Amino acid sequence: MLEFSIPDWLLMAWNYIWFGMEHLFTGYDHLLFLLGLVIVRLKWNDYLKIITSFTIGHSITLVLAALEIVEIPGAIIEPLIALSIVFVAAENIVRKQYKWRWLVTAFFGLIHGFGFAGLLEGRFSGEVALPLFSFNLGIELGQLAVLLVLLPIIHKIGQTRWKVQTVYGVSCIIGAFGIYWFLDRVI
Repeated sequence: MLEFSIPDWLLMAWNYIWFGMEHLFTGYDHLLFLLGLVIVRLKWNDYLKIITSFTIGHSITLVLAALEIVEIPGAIIEPLIALSIVFVAAENIVRKQYKWRWLVTAFFGLIHGFGFAGLLEGRFSGEVALPLFSFNLGIELGQLAVLLVLLPIIHKIGQTRWKVQTVYGVSCIIGAFGIYWFLDRVI
């Protein structure tokens, strides 16, 4: 009989990848932020730059928080995350060019990373690099999965005569949720 065992490091990596994906799929604020980022019609490589710059941004602050180099209380970070959602929604309505959206997204990724740090608090038992890398990979894979689901819808909307109104309407709904979450988090 052939026996097969999974190495502990691989099992740990998979658990953190799954945890990152699960966090993304159950984080409604994050999903709306992502929808706000990609609802405007862009080129495929622009979408990838936006998604990856967000991951790089939150990876930086997640590492800083996990190593206890920088700590920012959730009472400050959570309202800022809500405001990032409002900003992206407003940008969709006001701006016509999104050339630098990846840079804005990287900045917001820094803020969101501190929010993710609270989830991982107390989860590390000596090993930090593999769980952090795996969690971030899970977030990135989850974002790419969401993007793959949204792109055909966004493409179809882009072919209609209601594309501008649809982007504005969806952005208004996203902005309203962001305002609600901001007020909920500061009151």
